[in-house]
Amino acid sequence: MIVISIAQEDINWKPVQTKSGVKHYASLVIDKRKEKDNYENTHTVANNQSKEERAEKAKKQYCGNGKEYNFEKKEYSNAVNKQENEDLDLPF
Repeated sequence: MIVISIAQEDINWKPVQTKSGVKHYASLVIDKRKEKDNYENTHTVANNQSKEERAEKAKKQYCGNGKEYNFEKKEYSNAVNKQENEDLDLPF
């Protein structure tokens, strides 16, 4: 899971006309950092660049950062599973 925090005023919003009215969308890029920063952030968030901006190697417009959280799955031993099966009194 990656939790990000971004500044609304730093995002490039693009208006799109829909049937129900105008909606504003943002295209963002989340990139993994090489190393954690001072606040333990592992990812950066930037506005997506156009093909031309990438070709010109324009500077990225950063608008936030984030942290990745990894949760471990609990593994149960076969003894626990076997015990659960023995506790059931099934007629078949």
